[in-house]
Amino acid sequence: MSVEFSVENNVAYIQLNRPKQRNAQNKEMLDLLDAAMERVETCDTINAAIIFGADPSFCAGSDLTELGALDLDGICDVEKRKAAFLRRISLCPKPIIAAVQGYAVGGGAFLAAACDVVVAAENVKFKGMEVPNGWITPWGFHALNARMAPRHAQRAAWGYKFITATEALRIGLVDEVVALEDLFETARTIAEELAALPPVSVQATKRWYLNACLADGEAEDAKLNSLFRQHCQMEAAQETFKKFEK
Repeated sequence: MSVEFSVENNVAYIQLNRPKQRNAQNKEMLDLLDAAMERVETCDTINAAIIFGADPSFCAGSDLTELGALDLDGICDVEKRKAAFLRRISLCPKPIIAAVQGYAVGGGAFLAAACDVVVAAENVKFKGMEVPNGWITPWGFHALNARMAPRHAQRAAWGYKFITATEALRIGLVDEVVALEDLFETARTIAEELAALPPVSVQATKRWYLNACLADGEAEDAKLNSLFRQHCQMEAAQETFKKFEK
């Protein structure tokens, strides 16, 4: 299974489980992530959730081997689904914590940024991969905008170098940096502390900040998908996809 799901002490654990692919997102993973989020949203005994990746990384973004086998409509449709899942994290009334280690690149960086609390290991490396690949991100700028000043968000989106844990903490991309061996326990403690608070007030607080964090995310993602479609037809993007042809 590319996503593992479990519940303990009112906290759901959602593990991205494609370690050989650095937990890159494919369509199966999207199906299972949607199912996991449905359980978090609807189960009365779940008050918080943690998203994390199977060792040694968090998430390498999109599975470009899978995308490269699709036509342009298929690629854009998959990216629309990823956009909807990212917005679903914001729309979920319960706190979502990201426990991030190793590589969190491309869509993986946006996935982490969309979570309510981001705990990062000291070995983490963030990087936007879309611009170097020849296209604008097809979704998720709202996640960066909710966490960082515009110039920091723009620099992160360009992806011209890796962002270390220390730098990520400085610019607001993460909330806490810990030793790798302490990552999971720190995330667990935060999630259980949030889960132990009165759900009505925790969820009301998240709803209060929804507009500030999500903004016009759906409309923005639609515009980004349109630009992404254009960029996918250009030379730089075509060269990227050729590298992942089977």
